[in-house]
Amino acid sequence: MRNQRGFSLLEVLVAFAILGMSLGILYQAFGGSLRNLSVAGDYTRAMIIAESHLAEAANRMPLQQGSERGEEEEYRWQLQVTPWEEVEDLPKTFRTWLVEVRVSWGGAGHSRQYHISTLRLSHK
Repeated sequence: MRNQRGFSLLEVLVAFAILGMSLGILYQAFGGSLRNLSVAGDYTRAMIIAESHLAEAANRMPLQQGSERGEEEEYRWQLQVTPWEEVEDLPKTFRTWLVEVRVSWGGAGHSRQYHISTLRLSHK
């Protein structure tokens, strides 16, 4: 019997195949994580835009029914103020308003949207 030293060609090829598959799986996992991070950043930016317009509209006095639209960078927003149903326990000198903001972004195939709303009271 001879003494064998090192690896055979077949063992080296199998090791490279396993390494290649492992690197491919890791690449896909990291690529998916980066895409998810980008989407989360987009939603965070949309949330900031929506909350700023909601706070601005909700602090206007007196509130009035209507809507506004605008754009910030690649984000499109729409603000809508509508009367809300009368609340029985509320004095008749107050009125309840629904204030909504929708922010949308992306193209035709990857359109996304963020929506936020609140109820506000104002004097009649």
